Parts: sequence; structure tokens; C-alpha cells
Amino acid sequence: MRTISLLFAIALACSLAAAQTKISISGKCVPGESHSIEAGDHPGHVYTVSRFTCTYTKPFDIAGLKSKDFGGAGFQEDDGNKVREDHSSAVGSMDNGDKYYARAQRTITAKDEKSGIGHGTWNYTGGTGRLKGLKGGGTFKCTPEGDCDLEGEYSLPSK
Repeated sequence: MRTISLLFAIALACSLAAAQTKISISGKCVPGESHSIEAGDHPGHVYTVSRFTCTYTKPFDIAGLKSKDFGGAGFQEDDGNKVREDHSSAVGSMDNGDKYYARAQRTITAKDEKSGIGHGTWNYTGGTGRLKGLKGGGTFKCTPEGDCDLEGEYSLPSK
């Protein structure tokens, strides 16, 4: 679920115009296929690759387009009670079929893990159609249940 929350955060983001525009997005992510492999160097050191799908509970508009859906995949490293790194990539669709691409990352400490709250940063890595050249990024916070809130800014190239 941790990777899903992270991935949702990546996918949540999508909006651009010539100047930076602030965005606030919310959504819910559910886990999909997941595979874990023990690193073998010591107990509890595991790498996991997972897929996820998300729905917007607070959709957004970019360049006159409405957000539709998104999903992606990511990996995480669990090392017992030590720090865990999460990285994910996502693809989102707009109502006209244009797509946006995003990435997210976070580092989790044992204290964060006990609170059940995940947080990190995300950024846009591009888009298609009217979202070509999409840039931006921000922060996210997710619950263990997959409810995520994202804040940030975006911009699109001037035409």
C-alpha cells in the first residue's frame, strides 16, 4: 500500500500554462500486482515492485482538459527498521485522450512508518497533445488506506 500511495501521488499531478499555476488534487489508490524478493544480505531486506490504479476524489483541469484516470508502477526497498526508499512512475489520461507522465519519490523512516502517513515529492516528466512540455512538481501526503492529497505547481510552454 505504501508504494501505491506514492504512485498515486505521482499520478495525481497534471496541469500547465505559460506561468506556474498552483494545483491541489486528491485521490484514492488501490494496489495491483506485486512481487517481492529478499535481498539476502540480512533479514527484512526486501525489494518490491508493484502496480497501482487510482481514481480522483478531487479531479483537476489543465489546458482546458479534465482529468480522467491514472495508474502506474513503482518499487520500494524495505530494510527492517531502517530507511525505506520508494520510487514510482505514473501515466494519467485526460478527457480528450491526452496523457501526462509523472514520477514520485520518498524516504520513510521507522518513525514515519509507525504514524502510517507517507509523504514525499512528485514531478511531471512530460505529456502528449496539449500537455506536451508539461513541467512542475510539489509534495504529497498519503494515508495507509491509499487516500492522497497533492499540492504543487505546473506550467505549459507558451504557444
